This record gives sequence, structure tokens and C-alpha cells, in this order.
Amino acid sequence: MDIIDVFLERHAILRGELTALEAPFRQPHGVGWDDCLALDGEALRRDADAFFASFRGHALDEDEFLAEAGALLNLDAQTQEAFGEGRRSVGDIMKLFGAVAFTCDGEHVHRVRELLSRMREEVEAHLLFEERTLFPLFKQRVSAALLREHGLRARERVHGRRSR
Repeated sequence: MDIIDVFLERHAILRGELTALEAPFRQPHGVGWDDCLALDGEALRRDADAFFASFRGHALDEDEFLAEAGALLNLDAQTQEAFGEGRRSVGDIMKLFGAVAFTCDGEHVHRVRELLSRMREEVEAHLLFEERTLFPLFKQRVSAALLREHGLRARERVHGRRSR
């Protein structure tokens, strides 16, 4: 399994964790649009924590790979800027969502829902950029051996994180 496979696996995990975060807001009865119904704040914070930890772990593995393979990739300035801007946008919305979610007492549920929707949009845009732009470049410009080596390292870290 190479690093691209690991990244795609992580993308699926991130998307699944976002779906788990959104689940309470999709119920026809339960969390209401009018903010009058209760939201399980503890579950929201737990799911947000899981998502944030997964995203940070994924970003660390990306950074490590890009640091080592960056010279081989020879990314143009526009691609580097787009990647950095996407990462910053995701980081900004995660901070905002975290601040609201971690202080949510069941009121202003519509605001949490709106931020969650925005966070999904930002994360999805960033993941699609990686899948459509970066990953094809990885395959073209980095040796299969280096891709596999990074894939093994990244998988070891993931399994190490989960077993703790």
C-alpha cells in the first residue's frame, strides 16, 4: 500500500467522521431548526474531537511526505498556493466550528449546523484538490518505492495512534 492509498483511506475516514458529526442534524425529529430542541453536546464534542484528531494526523503525514518528496514533485507556485490556501481555509473553519461546538449548550443549533455545513464544504474542496491535482502528480513524479515507503510509515503511525 503506497502513500496515495493511505491518503485515500484517510479521506474516506474524514468523510465518514463528518457524516457522523452531521447525523444529529439530519434527523427529522430531534435537533430542530428552531433551536428549541436539545442537542447532545457531549456527543458533538466527542465526534468533533475525533474528526479534528484525524485531520491533524492526516495533515502531519502529508507534511512529512511533501517535505521529503517536495523536490521530486517540483510543484509550481500556483499548486503550492492552492494547497496552502485550502489547508488554511480548513484550519480556520475547524477553529471556528470547534469554538462554537465546544461551547454549544443546545441553543443556536442552526449556527452549529451552518458551520458544520461550511466545514464539510471546505474539507471536501481540499480533499478533492488533493485527489484530482496532487495525487496524479505524486504518481507521475515520485518513485513507486518512495510512495510505498511513506505508505508503510503512515500506516504504522495510524495503527500506533489507534492502539494507544
